[in-house]
Amino acid sequence: MGSNVRRARKVAGGLFGVAIFAAQAVIGDAPIERPPTPMRLEPGAVNYSDMESDMPPWPEEQILAGRSEHRYKYLYSGDIDVAIYQAKPMVLRIDNYDIDEFVLVVSGALILTADGGAPQKFEAGESVLVPKGFTGTWEMQGEFRELVVIKRE
Repeated sequence: MGSNVRRARKVAGGLFGVAIFAAQAVIGDAPIERPPTPMRLEPGAVNYSDMESDMPPWPEEQILAGRSEHRYKYLYSGDIDVAIYQAKPMVLRIDNYDIDEFVLVVSGALILTADGGAPQKFEAGESVLVPKGFTGTWEMQGEFRELVVIKRE
């Protein structure tokens, strides 16, 4: 699997693939480094139409309900990647999730059900850490949008 497809699978149930933001300004031919400064993240302020649409669809065998329609936008890329992911309602089967992922639900709801466990529902403003190796269902409800933080490979 190519690196873009691997990154595409990371965010929101293992999807993502994009170019990264540059952290420097260029004047003439000489790059000028800017000192690191805090970044305000406003995942609700990004319009769906302004998000990238080049994510590959979820494999059909993983889709239990709904259809694979989603978009993303990177907010930051460094030692960690921070992105917004938005999807239409869908239920996915996840087997042996391949990354640790921090998720903050921005809108809609996320229901995660580990095999043999009870469903856990996360609504706007709530967060969850989905650990590497997670196996179960990943259900996105309503106008689902999440802020995702993952460690770069």
